[in-house]
Amino acid sequence: MSRLLTAFLVCILGATGANAAECARQDGTALRDVHWRHEQSVHPLIGQVFKADRPITIARDACTRRPLQQLIVEVWDTIRDGGIVLLGEVHDNPEHHAARGDILWPRLDKMMPTKGPRPAAVFEHIRTGQQAQLDSFYRNAARSRRLWRAPDLLRELDWKASGWPAAEMFYPLFDAALGAKLPIYPGNAVRERMRLLVRGQDQPTEEETTRLKLAQALPQPLLDTLASELAGSHCGMLPPTAIPTMSLAQRYTDAHLAEALVKAAEKHGGAFLLAGNGHVLTDRGVPWYLRQLAPQRKVAAVTFLEVEEGKNEASAYLTRTPDGTLAADYVVFTPRHERPDPCEKMRQGKP
Repeated sequence: MSRLLTAFLVCILGATGANAAECARQDGTALRDVHWRHEQSVHPLIGQVFKADRPITIARDACTRRPLQQLIVEVWDTIRDGGIVLLGEVHDNPEHHAARGDILWPRLDKMMPTKGPRPAAVFEHIRTGQQAQLDSFYRNAARSRRLWRAPDLLRELDWKASGWPAAEMFYPLFDAALGAKLPIYPGNAVRERMRLLVRGQDQPTEEETTRLKLAQALPQPLLDTLASELAGSHCGMLPPTAIPTMSLAQRYTDAHLAEALVKAAEKHGGAFLLAGNGHVLTDRGVPWYLRQLAPQRKVAAVTFLEVEEGKNEASAYLTRTPDGTLAADYVVFTPRHERPDPCEKMRQGKP
């Protein structure tokens, strides 16, 4: 091939890549990050995805990928390799639930085929004591002549009494799991039982003893970091005597979530976790327990962070481990959900 022809092809291919249309879903619906572009005041970090300490690298394709689409491709690669993907959240941010719904049901088959066996979706928001309610939902859905969706599931789970934010916020997330036909599993421990165990008020079973020992094995530097985080998240109003019990409850929950994920991944070939950002931190969250329980299994943790006005550098948001490394594999920057000052609410004694 002549040098002139080679140069011509490089020029044409480069131009094609530069002018390629944006990638889109097969059904024409938009991923959540498209909506974020049209906010009245768009923060420069909104819609950005960081992998480690830098923006995610966008792969060249027939269409132009956005950061969220690149993330979707990469986490589904992890799933297809038999891995586990943890998707964090700020519980009361609707954008986090909608964006994670896009990840669970991407419908981007030109970029990434998602046919074949369905990975499991393990939810922090569902406790093992609700398995019967979950089974009832699936039985009723199978018998019904209409399509059963998120409102039906959350009503069956008695969401109003769960203590989680309004069910409507979570509809896009659960609808995505149901639409993608991902088997849904409870991930969390029964609250009342966990309280008894972490307070030493009942004799643990053999399984619970193993879980408690695992929770108590977290290294001291990480225990110290967790204690500081708990004190800060409660606005410095926790009595010091309460922190050890709360810390053990957090660690027990992480160990329980990890066990549920390993079992679900073994059964379905891969699994997603839907949980709060604190649970998906790679140093002291569920990933630490996964490394103890299934060290051979690939794990990717994604945190979803809210941007703040005037805070434009990504480094100001990134949570780090005690040794300075990033405590997440990926970080997604999203709009902030406006809420009352939680510390002011605590000072006034409001729930």
